[in-house]
This record gives sequence, C-alpha cells and structure tokens, in this order.
Amino acid sequence: MKKELAKIKLFQNLDKEALNELANIAKIKEYKKGDLLYSDREKIHTIYFVIEGVASLYKPNPDNTKKVVFLFGAGDVLNEVIIYENTTLLSCEFLAPTKLLEIDREDFVKVLEKSYPLAKGVIESLIYKNRVMSHQIKNTSNSITVDRQIALKLYKLARDFGIETDLGTEINFDLSITYLSEILGAKRETVSRQVKVLSELGLIKVVRKRFTIPNQNTLLDYFHGTYQN
Repeated sequence: MKKELAKIKLFQNLDKEALNELANIAKIKEYKKGDLLYSDREKIHTIYFVIEGVASLYKPNPDNTKKVVFLFGAGDVLNEVIIYENTTLLSCEFLAPTKLLEIDREDFVKVLEKSYPLAKGVIESLIYKNRVMSHQIKNTSNSITVDRQIALKLYKLARDFGIETDLGTEINFDLSITYLSEILGAKRETVSRQVKVLSELGLIKVVRKRFTIPNQNTLLDYFHGTYQN
C-alpha cells in the first residue's frame, strides 16, 4: 500500500506516521472505461485519489450534454472538497481503465487534523483547482478563437497524458470530437471544422479518437499566434 501512496502528489511530503495511518485506512479499487464514480450533488463519504488512468469531472447540462471542468490522471485527488461538505459539486466518470486509492472521509479528516503538511497540501490543491477554473473562463472567452482554444487544450493534454511515439506525443486515451467540444464548451460542428484545419496544417494527427501532437512547441506557438507555416 505504501508504494501506491507514494504515487499520490498530496502524500509526497508526509512523515512516516501519517503515511502509516493512511496505509491502514486506504483501499484500492479498479474501474472500467465509462464507469460513473459519482453524480452531481450526490452525497458521498469517500475521498478518491488516482493511481493510474483518467477521470473526467463535469457538470451535466439540461440538454444531456456535459461541461467538462477537469481531467485528472495519476497522482491527482478528485474530490478533496468533500472534507468540508460531503455533497459533490460535479459528476465523475472514467475515460480509460482507472485504478483509485479510496479513503473514508472521516478517517481521512482524523489524519488531516494531526498532519500540517497534509492540511497544507489539501489547501494548495483547492487553490490550484480554483486557479484552473479561472483560466478556463478566460480561455473560453469570445476573445480566443476556437482553433486556438483547441490548440492550447491539446497541448496541455499531451503534456499531462502524453506518451512518446514515432509520430510525436500521443494523448493516451480516446478523445472524441464530441467530448473535446464538451471540454471546450463549444459547438461540436465548430470543433470538428477547426480540428480538420489543425490536421491539414500538420499540427495534429487524429486516428480513431487518438490525437497525436508531432511537435508540442509548434502547437503552443499556434495558440500564441506566432506559428509560421
């Protein structure tokens, strides 16, 4: 269990006593691609940490579409907000087979109350997520065109979930045009057209829902408006 705990970012600066306590209360569970972990506004009593895989946190829309807010991978905590209130703010599903480390909320709080580094880490994690949401609002504003939004998002996904191949950096999970549009909060038709443009420029390659970025820096240049074909 301690090897699994060591993979979680929030636990990397803890002393042996705190790690031993966490090891005694943690459980590991595996999920399939497409599984729903919890729904929006659901009361839950477990804190989840990703050991491996990809988790999508999203807000359901009235028209049955989604607004994807976060994509989390190995080392991330999904729902530390329930430390303060045990009602979820978002739904969570898996985009790939995923292994989680799970800890009961009340047991986790007992360790938290005795460990300053853990409490500090939780606060920093919440601050980081608030900052990400602020950046999302900025980057989905009308001042940034959809093609540049796509370029930035694919750059970040390649950075966070990429594996190196002969063709470039492949985002290591299936990503449909529909889901990409839900991440961006843009119309599917618009996203589809702009993905085609980026593909024709050679900035991305798409084969059966797998995106590959031949050169991440070039894609970032496109976002900044400094790309030269």
